Amino acid sequence: MDISTEGQDNFTLDFRQYLSLFWHWAWLFIIVAIVAGSVSYFISSRMRPFYQSSTTMLVNEAPATKATDYTSVLMSKQLTSTYAQMIVTDPILNQVIKEVSIGNSINDLKDWIDVSVIRDTQLVQVTVTTTDPEYSAKIANAMVKVFAEQIQAIQIGRFVQSKAALETQLAETDKQITIYIDKVEKATSADERERLDAKLTQYRSIYANLLLSYEQIRLAEAQSVSSVVQIETATPDNNPVSPKTLVNTVLATIAGFLLSMIVIVTREALDDTIKTPKDIIQKFHLPVLGVINRHPINGKLPISLSEPRSPTAEAYRALRTNVYYTSVDHPLKKILVTSAEPGEGKSTTISNLAVVLAQNGSRVIIADCDMRHPRLNAYFNLPNRIGMSTLFSHQEVVKSVCQPTSLAGLSVVTTGPLPPNPSELMGSQTMQKILNLMGENADIILIDTPPVLAVTDASALAPSLDGVLLVVQPGKTRMAAFKQTLEQLSQVNARVLGVVLNNVVTRGKSYGYHYKEYRNYTAYQTYYGSSAKGKKK
Repeated sequence: MDISTEGQDNFTLDFRQYLSLFWHWAWLFIIVAIVAGSVSYFISSRMRPFYQSSTTMLVNEAPATKATDYTSVLMSKQLTSTYAQMIVTDPILNQVIKEVSIGNSINDLKDWIDVSVIRDTQLVQVTVTTTDPEYSAKIANAMVKVFAEQIQAIQIGRFVQSKAALETQLAETDKQITIYIDKVEKATSADERERLDAKLTQYRSIYANLLLSYEQIRLAEAQSVSSVVQIETATPDNNPVSPKTLVNTVLATIAGFLLSMIVIVTREALDDTIKTPKDIIQKFHLPVLGVINRHPINGKLPISLSEPRSPTAEAYRALRTNVYYTSVDHPLKKILVTSAEPGEGKSTTISNLAVVLAQNGSRVIIADCDMRHPRLNAYFNLPNRIGMSTLFSHQEVVKSVCQPTSLAGLSVVTTGPLPPNPSELMGSQTMQKILNLMGENADIILIDTPPVLAVTDASALAPSLDGVLLVVQPGKTRMAAFKQTLEQLSQVNARVLGVVLNNVVTRGKSYGYHYKEYRNYTAYQTYYGSSAKGKKK
């Protein structure tokens, strides 16, 4: 048996699967996107709007003078950056609060203000963001106004200080000149007069230089302009900068759509369950002999018996045909029907397969060897006082334990009293004798056992039979569990005939996007299954 699982661990989806997945879940993507957009719109439309106003000021370099070093500071490369820092200092902001007459603190004002230097220019942009567009504009303009006044005051103060210092020096020098004039007049010798005249000339030169500096400062003061000029006035802007309701709504809608897609695709990619016939054929190289759709259970009898004209019954007839053709040259006599794990529908499958085999004229015996959780007696409304366990001590009563059903040609051997050691019984020589005795009165024996991974019963019995039919429920049976089942059967040299996909959901929210693949597959098996009616092994 080839149990190669090449590509089994690759859970990526191809383009067609992505496209099918997208169309199937499109309704969810749209709903999530609409909800996300609606929530964003609701929140954004009820948020307090903020308005922004900006003003731009130009930082000028004041004319240089020889008397002070103030202009050298103004001419430095860092002047613009320095002003950008100075404009948000507490003294400036405190004066702005008084200018605009607002009741907020300096810290509040700092939170509202953003000052930036426009690259490679002497321009400083002041931006104010508040909940009132008028306030934003007033504060921005007031900041430049107050700052310009403060800088102008600093400039004027420097001129005043320079002139005062020069006036003091002029007065002192003038005093010295007067003193030396008096000394020259009182000099008694020519040498003394010459020395005093030289000193007097020196003081007069100093006085002249000081007077020249004084006049230059006065001229500079008269010609001085403010080093801060507002070149763009802030105006109220009634369009809020936040929240941006439209932008937020669009982004939330897109985010909701993409997030829901990511969740679904991730969920699908991480889901390691078997979903379609392709998973079995491509990853495990096994034939899919039948696809049985999910159907409502009406009563306890198998649907092939209670509703023989239903699509589900037709699917079981297609399964019957495919089972026949798995071994044309060597007809199958004893077939084990099991699954990897509990709850995958093996008992339902074996019951319906037995019914359609009997309806086709075969003599069929179902042997319930699931001595852990027997169910076949309930399916066919049969007593379970004696059965398989009875035959291990009384093989002569084989015919007695084969209970006929309402369908001609179909008999059921129930489990009988449950023994304490089912696994040992399944692998015993006595079990082979029992099956051989049953075979004398049947064309086909279908054997129901516990799931392969649950206990060792199936593995113990499978090697002595003609083949194993594995029942798989899409969306429930995990790839790893199915692989382990195949490995376990391979270790005991069991022959796996194929797989029955049971309880398939062809429409719905979980695996319905595989509907097209199932529809094509079931249409194929129905056509060829129907055309093969009446053919027996």
